[in-house]
Amino acid sequence: MRKLRAKSLVLLLLLVIVCFNSIDLCEGRRGKHWRPKKGPFSSLTKKKGKGKTGSQHSGQGNAKPKPSPSPSPNQPVKPSLSPKKKPNPSPPQNPKPSPNPGSSPSMGQGKVTPVSPTPIIYNVLDFGAQGDGVCDDTKAFEDAWAEACKEEASTVLVPADYQFLVGPISFSGPYCKPNIVFQLEGTIIAPTNAKAWGEGLLQWLEFTKLRGITIRGKGVIEGRGSVWWTGTDDDLDPVDALLSEKMPSIKPTALRFYGSYNVTVTGITIQNSPQCHLKFDNCESVAVYNISISSPGNSLNTDGIHLQNSKDVNIHHNNLSCGEFYFISF
Repeated sequence: MRKLRAKSLVLLLLLVIVCFNSIDLCEGRRGKHWRPKKGPFSSLTKKKGKGKTGSQHSGQGNAKPKPSPSPSPNQPVKPSLSPKKKPNPSPPQNPKPSPNPGSSPSMGQGKVTPVSPTPIIYNVLDFGAQGDGVCDDTKAFEDAWAEACKEEASTVLVPADYQFLVGPISFSGPYCKPNIVFQLEGTIIAPTNAKAWGEGLLQWLEFTKLRGITIRGKGVIEGRGSVWWTGTDDDLDPVDALLSEKMPSIKPTALRFYGSYNVTVTGITIQNSPQCHLKFDNCESVAVYNISISSPGNSLNTDGIHLQNSKDVNIHHNNLSCGEFYFISF
């Protein structure tokens, strides 16, 4: 009888345990926050729940990362196999200059201005001119001009403090380069020998068929026209005048331009021409300024400036005093 009572008590205890377990499972399925009662397995259940929550919601909400566990003081620290090398510091780089906010190409900053080439100068002394007023320097002037014609914007220099005796000469230019400068600083004098003029010429110094010719400087063109004004008979035959060594009846113009474009005459002095001092024939775009032209009152037909078949001529700020005839004629 005692054995039966013991067995019945055990069965009754087992039924009670089973009933309590089934009640807990039902409450968990209904969505209630079921927590097992404190027991020997409660801490293990909590650790498993925390581990799942951290793996599923990492980086979201206000979850804070767990600090790495610090080694215990009794646990030895393992040395690293190879110490890490510090990277070599790179040399400092120069900072790139920042553009100036106030600069702009229109103000000239950052803009390179091309340098104009130095003009080639041909000095008549280098071509054999004596400049003593006695020796004939015509050939030296011709040679200097021939070389200058080969170079654009070149310069023929007649230096100061010299007197150059030059006969009738033509500085022609059908094949010359443009923009040649005739820099007159010394004095050019005309010959007074009748043989130098032949039977008579219409001009003494002539520039023909040029594009961009400039005569400038402080020099003098001296025509020495007195031998023409006093020693010539207008009715004398040219051949007889040549034989008798008298000046021919045809009087030359001191300086003449023919068939040229863009002509400039400035700064120089032309004086005592046998006839007209300065003449432009069939020229275009002419500028004459700051020159001086003079001849005495007894000189005949010594016009200052004569224009013929020319256009676009600008004459201003000149000093003209020419005998008893016109300062400017057409």
